[in-house]
Amino acid sequence: MNFEPLKEFLDTCLPMLAVPGSDTVIYKGHEEVFRYQSGYDDIRLKTPVRPDALYHMYSITKVSTCVAATQLIERGEIMITDPVCAYFPEFKNIMVKVKREDGTEEIRPAKTTLLVKHLLSMTAGIDYNVARPGIQRVKTATGGRCPTLDIVRALAEDPFIFDPGTNYQYSLALDIVGGIIELVSGMRLSDYMYENIFAPLEMHNTSFGLTDSKLERLATQYTYDAKNKCAVEVRKDFNNFVFGSEYDSGGAGLISCVDDQILLADALTHKGKGKNGNRILSSYGVDLMRTNILDEVCYNSFNKIAQVKGYGYGYGVRTNLHPEVAGNLMPVGEFGWDGARLSYMSCCPESGISIFHAEHMGGLHGTVIPRLRNLVYSCIDD
Repeated sequence: MNFEPLKEFLDTCLPMLAVPGSDTVIYKGHEEVFRYQSGYDDIRLKTPVRPDALYHMYSITKVSTCVAATQLIERGEIMITDPVCAYFPEFKNIMVKVKREDGTEEIRPAKTTLLVKHLLSMTAGIDYNVARPGIQRVKTATGGRCPTLDIVRALAEDPFIFDPGTNYQYSLALDIVGGIIELVSGMRLSDYMYENIFAPLEMHNTSFGLTDSKLERLATQYTYDAKNKCAVEVRKDFNNFVFGSEYDSGGAGLISCVDDQILLADALTHKGKGKNGNRILSSYGVDLMRTNILDEVCYNSFNKIAQVKGYGYGYGVRTNLHPEVAGNLMPVGEFGWDGARLSYMSCCPESGISIFHAEHMGGLHGTVIPRLRNLVYSCIDD
């Protein structure tokens, strides 16, 4: 294994793309084979990236939510064919906004029933509009607390953008799954995940909610200015997907660190069995979670996203189907996801390789991720 090209990429190419800093770890066969911090946490003060830094996981949260949902599927407490209204009656009579041929809009009843599998596969027909009226109503009614189940019920109030199951749209669907997990388990989502995922894997620095002690360790957060091609600092505590103090966002709410997330990636790479020997899923559950669930129409919509060309989509994760489409060196079957600020998770049972790359600046997913994954696999080849 020769990781010098990867180090060169992290040290030189990422700064050229205006990425302030990053932290990358690779496991093979339950063992760390590479760990490297590059650049700065704070580009103004020139402070280095902290190995123990915390990051907003944003959509990396979806992986943990889908692990939790798959656990409940294994236990017979959820079926993906269940109608969502069996858990939340508010979703029984959802409405859909469609465009007529003359360009005008019509709001009509949905022609298909919303099922759990539509939520897991992002084919539900909901969108990612965090300013939707239902959410704003709950914020006002609860004085900003926004309990998880209140928000989930409110997501049924506003029209969907297509009939469930007829297309792919990245969305708030896994926030609804988080609500189902709460109802079925009788536990708050944060408590369920801690008891069934984080504690068994010894992920002691992963949780919902931002406390003062977490804020001290939180990496400086940036957004990408495409016009000026530079990083612009934003508030550390900013996460517009966390709607209130009592909201556990199953889609984007976790705060975690590199040391913790690689343990989750490693467990999924080893078919549900963690480095410490504890099991969070059966091998069959992991295979179910990483199996493409999209039909041709939905697959074509999903593959418009630059960094996932050649991938299908399982339960909240991309899954590698056609690596030749984008010149991807990763084996068929590799799976994972990434977050809004460009944290990236890769799990591969076929190679035994797990990757977690943490950044706190988004906007360059289609540029960074395809290059990063190919570098890892070229460097790690024995």
